[in-house]
Amino acid sequence: MIRNSIRNKAWLTILLAVAVMHADAQSILLSNATIIDGEAKRTPRKASVLIDNGLIKTISSRKINTPAHTQVIDCSGKFIVPGLMDAHVHLATLDLSDQQKARQQTDSILYNMIRHGITTVRDMAGDARFLQSLSRAAEKDNPWSPSIFYAAQFAGPEYFRMMGNGRKGQDPGGNQPWARSITDTSNIAAAVADAKAWGATGIKIYAELSGALVAAITKEARKQGVLAWSHAAVNPALPADMANAGVNSMSHANDLVFQQFPSGTPIGKVWEAIYKGLKADSAVLFPVLQTMKKKKIYFDPTLFHAANNNMINAAVIARWAHQLGIAFVAGTDWIYPLKNQAVPLLDELRHLGKDAGLGNAEIIQAATMNAARVTGLQDRGLVRKGMRADLLILDSDPLKDISVLFSPQIVIRKGSILSFK
Repeated sequence: MIRNSIRNKAWLTILLAVAVMHADAQSILLSNATIIDGEAKRTPRKASVLIDNGLIKTISSRKINTPAHTQVIDCSGKFIVPGLMDAHVHLATLDLSDQQKARQQTDSILYNMIRHGITTVRDMAGDARFLQSLSRAAEKDNPWSPSIFYAAQFAGPEYFRMMGNGRKGQDPGGNQPWARSITDTSNIAAAVADAKAWGATGIKIYAELSGALVAAITKEARKQGVLAWSHAAVNPALPADMANAGVNSMSHANDLVFQQFPSGTPIGKVWEAIYKGLKADSAVLFPVLQTMKKKKIYFDPTLFHAANNNMINAAVIARWAHQLGIAFVAGTDWIYPLKNQAVPLLDELRHLGKDAGLGNAEIIQAATMNAARVTGLQDRGLVRKGMRADLLILDSDPLKDISVLFSPQIVIRKGSILSFK
């Protein structure tokens, strides 16, 4: 008891010291921690981590030679994991008419994200002007923000007409580089190039597109070095069309039941059947899931979102996907609180375990390594030499309790220790 008390006081002293540490410190040694790598198959190990110039320079169970003036933090009894990532957020779909107010609200959301250990997000469609500003600030002058990577939304003209209803005299939309109406006569190469020029990492293949257009968008995106992120159903295109096209990720497990209807079935009819108790048909859906596995398509099931909208098939389909070995990413598609409140990513991770059957090591991989890879990021998501030092220091073992991921003792972003009010 006395020994634990002394140790806890010592750790408090360390926390107070790092809280006032200058954000630009170059070298940090995290000594004697348990390293949870981020890849589920890797066994946790005791080691020290040397961070230098924002990167992980060395990981070793032996004594590490450190540069002069290195900040040393004793992490005995602590756990180090990669920074977390929410691979399905929407930061720029709020009212942007008052830019100052929107920025203040969003900065508060971002601050809450990173204090809970989320160091990167994938934004799945919004106003790229706003997102580009946020993304640039996160890398230059706003350390209290996750890194932000975002999509341009491609959909058929009917979707944009529907979204524009009630805006009399206004452009129905679909003419912006980040929100593009696509038809059989569209110059898809130019549309992808425009999205890329506005900083989009991926194309969000969203709605009202044919299977042929999904394939053409995916092919052109790949050609230009842009990722293809799709809804699992893009009616009239069916889930099999997305899988066969080889998109990089498919979102919303529940949407796979669209495969059980003919292409072009009115979307309202499909949703009516879903809410009347339509059951997922394994004979119809397993071939789609098997194609996803074969083509290494990441699955973004948004199970928390589904549970809150009574989409009971999502959990069943996600469990089938896990049984087949499909790679999961953790994304919420949910609203984040402005204040220091619990974040929805924790709920998503719990559903990945409860509904899909992932173990905690697999859940961590879905929120770190896999989420980074689906976003095209090779520089983060793992605790390994050469990786960007986006790290969390935890007080207890997340392999036993996944919720501790969201109460980090220390958050390190780009090699700098962050302090919070």
